[in-house]
Amino acid sequence: MKKITCFLFLFFSIFSFSQSVTGENELYNLYGKADKELNVAYKKLKSKLNESQKIELTNAQKAWIKFRDMNCKFKSQGNDDGGGPYENKMKIDCLIQSTIERTKELTELTNDF
Repeated sequence: MKKITCFLFLFFSIFSFSQSVTGENELYNLYGKADKELNVAYKKLKSKLNESQKIELTNAQKAWIKFRDMNCKFKSQGNDDGGGPYENKMKIDCLIQSTIERTKELTELTNDF
């Protein structure tokens, strides 16, 4: 049991260290911040809508999230299909930039209502 515990501790330590060395932790933190800002903008806009508009916004947001995730996955794929830190950082950066743009869009829509 001690061997398993030591192995798991070592595995997660190495994983965590590799993310911090490559800068992925900082990108994940930025993405978390951008996602929170998106949720604030989304809720603010939704509060100004009638029931049918709320349903349409919810459907549009779900479709946008699916598009964003698939688009960023596509954009971050390298030629060798090997993945790795570089492709992961590209994907996270794409997610951040797309989320920031969507937040701006929702904020502008809020001002129109």
